[in-house]
This record gives sequence, C-alpha cells and structure tokens, in this order.
Amino acid sequence: MCRCFSKWLPVVVLGWGIAAGPGRAMAQNRPMGTDVSSYQSLSLSWPGLRTDGISFAWAKATEGTSDNDANFTTYEANAKAAGVLIGGYHYARPSMDSNITGSFSAQTEALFFWKQASNYVTAGGTYLVPMLDWEDPYVTNIPSLTQSMMSQWVNEWCNTVSNYAWSNGVTIRPVVYTGSWFSEPGAYPGLNTTVTNWLTWVSSYPDCTTTSGVTRCGSPTPQTSSPSPAYPWPIWQIWQYGDTNWSGGDADVFNGTTNQFLSLFLVGSTNAPHLATNPASLTVAQGSNVTLSVSVSGGTPLYYHWRFDGTNVASVTNFNTNPVPFAIPNAQLTNAGNYAVQVSNAYGSVLSSVAFLSVTAPLSNATGSVVAPAGLVNWWPANGNAMDIVSNGNGLPANGFYYSTGKSGLAFHFDGSTSYLTMTNSPADVAVPWTVCLWVYRQQTPQTSAALLSDGAYTLKLEQYDNSHEVGFSQLSVADWVFTNGTATYSVPVQTWTHLAFVASGSLTTLYVNGAQKGVVNTAIPLGRMTMGASDVSGTGYVDYMEGSLDEMMIFNKALTAAQVQSIYNAGASGLVQAPQFLGVSTAANNNLTFSLEGLTGSKNFIVYSSTNLLNWSAFSTNSAATGSNQFTISPTNPAVFYRAIQP
Repeated sequence: MCRCFSKWLPVVVLGWGIAAGPGRAMAQNRPMGTDVSSYQSLSLSWPGLRTDGISFAWAKATEGTSDNDANFTTYEANAKAAGVLIGGYHYARPSMDSNITGSFSAQTEALFFWKQASNYVTAGGTYLVPMLDWEDPYVTNIPSLTQSMMSQWVNEWCNTVSNYAWSNGVTIRPVVYTGSWFSEPGAYPGLNTTVTNWLTWVSSYPDCTTTSGVTRCGSPTPQTSSPSPAYPWPIWQIWQYGDTNWSGGDADVFNGTTNQFLSLFLVGSTNAPHLATNPASLTVAQGSNVTLSVSVSGGTPLYYHWRFDGTNVASVTNFNTNPVPFAIPNAQLTNAGNYAVQVSNAYGSVLSSVAFLSVTAPLSNATGSVVAPAGLVNWWPANGNAMDIVSNGNGLPANGFYYSTGKSGLAFHFDGSTSYLTMTNSPADVAVPWTVCLWVYRQQTPQTSAALLSDGAYTLKLEQYDNSHEVGFSQLSVADWVFTNGTATYSVPVQTWTHLAFVASGSLTTLYVNGAQKGVVNTAIPLGRMTMGASDVSGTGYVDYMEGSLDEMMIFNKALTAAQVQSIYNAGASGLVQAPQFLGVSTAANNNLTFSLEGLTGSKNFIVYSSTNLLNWSAFSTNSAATGSNQFTISPTNPAVFYRAIQP
C-alpha cells in the first residue's frame, strides 16, 4: 500500500526497539498498527501480532472495479478473532475510472468497494472506517485529471461510501492514505484542501538502508518522530513509517492515544452500542418463566429490538437506557426458537449473537400412534427441542435454525444458507444395514445441493449435486448417486409434507416415498449422522444447506421391511408411540392379572412401580422394551394397588 518495495521484497523483521517484543511494544504510548493485502501471507499470526503490540489494521478489499483481494475476508475474520481492530481499504484507480460520477467513475469504484466490504462497516466495537488508498501512478496519462478533478474524485468516493454507511445505520468519516510525493502538486496533479475534511494517513519513510541486498525503509523512532509534510492536511492522524514490520505488513502508528484513535476510526466510535455479554441459550421445562438478557454500553438513549426467529417482537421494542430483558412467562413449545436483540443509538447499531431456547415437555402419544419397529437408535421428534429421545444424539442448533409447524407437532426448520444441527456427542457412522425415516417439507435450496444427514464423508441428500434437486446420497471424493426407477429419477415436491424412507441392505439402497418404493441405487454406504440440514466438510466449513423443514427423523440399525415402512407412513401425524401406556388388563390362571403395556422401542426398559395410596411408590418389576411392548402378571393380594410404568 505504498510507492515502495514491500510488495516485492522479502519480508524482513525490523530490528528497532519498538518492535522487539511484547513488553516493549505494549509499553509505547502511540497505538501501533499494520496494513496488509494478498501480497502478505494468509498464515499471518494475528494472535501473535496482538501480543506484540499491533492493535489496529487495515486489509485490502478491492481495487478499481474488478479486483477483489483474495485474502480480505480471511484477514478480517482472523484479526477480529484475535482482538485486532480492522477495516477494509480500496486501491483507487482514477486512471481507469476518471469520471467523478456515472460510468467509470469514483461512484462506480465506491459501489464496487461497498458490495465487497459493507459487512465490515458496522458498529459493534470491531471494525474500522474504510480507507481510500490514493497512489495511482498512471493518472499522468489522463490530462483531465487535474488537481481539482483529483480532489473531486477523492471527495466523491468518500461521500458515496459515507452515504452507503449511513443507509446501513452508521455514521463514518473515511480516511485517505497517500504520500506527499503523490498528494502535493509536482510530478503528479496532487490534491487541494477540499479533501482535508477526511481523516489523513501519511506514507513517509525517512530512512532507507540496504544490507546484504535487502532494503529496509522506515523510521526507527515512530513513537517520537513524525512525517513531513502531510500535504494538503495541516496535521496527520496515521503515519506509515515503514514498508515492513514484524507483522509482515506495512508499519503504521497513530498520532495520539488509544481512546483518541477509537473516537476517530472505530465505526460508530466509542459512543456506538457495544455488547459486553450476549443472550445465553437455555433449555427449560414447559411452563417455566424465562428471561433473556444482555449487557450493553454506548451513548444513550439506546433502542432495544428483540427478535424471535428473525422477526422483531414489537411488544419489547424499547427506548430505555438500561438493557431491556426479554421475559417469556409460562414458556410453551411454540416459544422455542432463536432469539437475538438489536441495540442501536444515534451512532450505529449492533446485533447480538443468537440464543436458542429449547422447551421440553413430557412425552405423550397421539391417538392412532404405532409402536416403532425394533432397531431404533435415534429419534428426533423436533417438538420444541433438538433432543434425541432414544439415545444421547442431541442436536445443537446454529445460526438461522428455528422451529416451524410440523407434520406432527413442531418441526426443525433450516433456512438454506446458515442453519444446521450438530450432534453433540459426535456419533459414529451407522454401518450397513440401516434405515432412515423422516417427514420433509422441501422449499428448494439456493445451494448446489442439500443435505439431510452427514458426517462430511457420507451425506444423505434431499437435493443432489449439482442443482439436480434429485434425492440421493454422496461419498466425498468418490461419487454422487440418485435414486432411479427404470430411467426415471425422483425429486421431492416443494411446499408439501412428504414421507421418505431410505433402506440400506447388502449392496442396495432403496428409497420409499409415502410408503411406496420409488427407486433403488446399486450401492450402500455407511450412514453419517454428525450434522443435520448441512454437511461439514472435514471441519473446513459447512455446505449443502437445505431449505425447508424436517420432522420425526428416525434412524434404525437394521433394514426395515416394506411393510414396516408402510406402517410408519400410515401413522401420519399420529406418529409413533413415545411414552409408556397401559393397553389393558386380562385375567390369567389362578386369578392372576396380566397387564399389557407399550412404549418406546429400544434399549430403554419399562420400570413398573406400585402404590397403595398414590403417594408412595416402589419398584415392582423391570420389563424389556426391545420391541416396544410387554406384559407382566401379578397375583392380587390387595384390592387397591395402583401401577405405573416409566422408561428412564
């Protein structure tokens, strides 16, 4: 970002005392910074830079109207994670876009920058105002680019970006980076005093030395020295005093204290809202009273807008100067979902991270529910929480996940771009044979494909790659398969509940749709089940986001028969039996009584308790629930004995 050699020279570490180590660097009064672009390595250690005294940075976002810097978003994310304040900068190309407004202009370059960097021009205590890198050496090829025109170009770019920021809820004053070699009329047209409304960043290297063929440029005393001149600005705010520092980027220093730096360069300044704590995710029992809260600082008055599943909750929009909690009395299943609060004031706004409220209720059985076949290993009913009621494969929701109206009660809803569930105990793959049953309400993902279940390597697809929208499955770096019936393939219809069952057995995987066989793939792979609604590819990021809803997701470690699949489909909204229930009593030999009960199929046994007063209960017997039903016989000795059954 300079008329120097840092973009082509090897990275070197200056031997000056201010960069010698954490203790000495942090002890200086002037805040130290750096600026970087794709000329630097992505492997920069931002935590190390922060420890060594780097407190601010700018990263190149764009150049002209066609160049997006490949490292920009990574630098922004890594600097933020390390606690380094960071902004984005644009390398101006007036020699290519010499107009002030209209086509090929300062306006078009400002729009190009904003499209790439707008997500990083927000208040909240992390991002710095945009910077215009003003050093295009080819302007001498354009006779119309006089000192007046060059100054108008700078003003138009800064004003346009400021207006975009204003529409985004923040007030900013961009900073202009240049050097007197370029800003003072002479070899180049230069600038006039109309640009001095903008903050200034001066590039000036008093000393350049060459040792063993390596040239180093920069002041050895940035804490006490200053650039000269800062034309046409009467003072300087930031000084680029060296072409390389210990960061591997250029070396910068601010002319003032940390608080002064924040007031000038932090988006929203120190008066903008800052979240000290975000709302916390909670799991509560149905009927509980819930309070979600945040800790906020910033200029008053502060405006609080609580959101539920992305929609403002008008009843708690407030103008108080103290944090406004969101109270949910007598929480019900329909209160489950994601909550966030947007806090704003005259200087900007900040949106909290999402907190998920999960609501649990006693398991119950709908009229007409059927007992699950044997082999059930996971079951997510999706009724206000992401709990697996068979084993411990509970889901952890992320981002835009929420609950919607389901086929039976509520359902998981995925937004097609950010949301998913991760299984908290990282369950192992289910080896063949296996069966997956679920209800799906498809809305067609904007992604190239959509995952139902995945571990990254093995993915069950609602919509197969590449935008085919066909049901299938994939093995990473091996193949993608779709279900065929003769020559026909199958896609789930949109905007309607459809029941799917995948049955893997031997070397075949069969697809059943609404209880009827729809297609076969002559391959069977293990079932990955670490994520639902998206696929995590080897921990590098999420892809295959599905859009739509899932309900009553069940996994069996056996291949269900066609009749069993049909039975589950026929149950419809009644679903399967979740809670133990007595079916009746009959007389057995010797006047004994035989009780029949059914409940959740699987490894959870029935425990039967008895009582003579409905107050004191004692364990009576433990009965198998392998098939979801059982009988036990008693010899009555007391005419008033009560029995109840549970599945822990």
